[in-house]
Amino acid sequence: MSEAPVKRLSVLFVNYNSWRLCVGAVESLRRNPPHDAGGHPLPYEVIVVDNNSPIKDPEAETDLQELLSTGSLDGRIIMHHENGGYGKGMNLAFERATGDAVLVCNPDLMFLPDCIDLLLRYIESHPEVGAVQPRSYWDSDLEGHFPPNIMPTMGDLMALFAASLSPSMVRRYSSVRTKTALKIWQAEKDIELPMLCGCCFLMRRSTIEEIGLFDERFPLYYEDTDLSVRLHRAGYNIVQVQGSNLVHYYNRSAITEVELSVERYFISRRVFYRKWYGRIGQFVYDLIRKIQTSNWGKRRNDLCPQKVIHDLGPQTGPPVIEFDRDYEKILVEVAHDPNFYLAGGMFGSGRQWTVGPELFKSFGPTTYYFRVMEVLASATRLIGVWRYELVSSPPTQSEKVTEEARLG
Repeated sequence: MSEAPVKRLSVLFVNYNSWRLCVGAVESLRRNPPHDAGGHPLPYEVIVVDNNSPIKDPEAETDLQELLSTGSLDGRIIMHHENGGYGKGMNLAFERATGDAVLVCNPDLMFLPDCIDLLLRYIESHPEVGAVQPRSYWDSDLEGHFPPNIMPTMGDLMALFAASLSPSMVRRYSSVRTKTALKIWQAEKDIELPMLCGCCFLMRRSTIEEIGLFDERFPLYYEDTDLSVRLHRAGYNIVQVQGSNLVHYYNRSAITEVELSVERYFISRRVFYRKWYGRIGQFVYDLIRKIQTSNWGKRRNDLCPQKVIHDLGPQTGPPVIEFDRDYEKILVEVAHDPNFYLAGGMFGSGRQWTVGPELFKSFGPTTYYFRVMEVLASATRLIGVWRYELVSSPPTQSEKVTEEARLG
């Protein structure tokens, strides 16, 4: 059984302080345009909504305007008068869309060959599927895997609460997330997912008209989580399509206004638990937040969950980790904190590991944590945890002395 073939595709972007990245995304789309099942060019349009970006880039905006007006792109920019959030901006783009299939996109990505075509072919042949998405990587060498999203149930909320107060629970909770991630990262065929990644996914217009696109009560984050719940409740599956790959230059809009992004994250999280778990869900969430933000809760949360961390110190080059022996297969998780809740993954082997040159380009000056595990047939075994600080210039002699004194 199959659905009618897609006749026209609408590609939607919401931009916020990401003009140059959006230019790159549209250029990659032009290099890798959609095709029908016979391999012929598929008509498509590109709609970019700018959410009143305070950081201007006139040159990049001009480049984007010129790019959208060329060839088969059939593109336009909608200058929104407010920053009503990703969901509101995307809904505005959808109101202007004319395609019978819709590709929802962040501006900080790069399409790879066959990415869109494989998504189209899958959704055309699987009417039970409500949304499909590609596998997302940090780099064009397809080394760094993005962390899969976890559905935030009440059980997950309680597990996170316990972990925020107990280092042993942190290790237990993050190990569960690692097992889930491994299944997705190592998948060799199409795989059903519990929820979408909002950076890029494809839906039929008919499905969006049935259940709606984004709930605008979520100012930032959780709009894709909410959509995933509605898809499942309507009887649809969500699938990651094998072979459809995408490079995602993660969170580039959010880092331009970190405080605003964090504030909107917690607003959206509270809205989610209120919407799907009622007053009890909101009460439990508020109580947990009150405990976690208390002085006692902050002190408990600041406890390091890792028993041993090997410090690589400040460096200007990529991290290099040496092991005690050769390993046939290892998983290296990377995160910005030692909890490893939101950790990307890379695979390797041998007696030494280092990050590839393309992936290293995405590393900025900050502190990273690496958790390395041996991947066995049916389990993983912890090898060790390393801390690494990327600095923009070599440390001075004074900084070296201070670091040596800190390490004892």
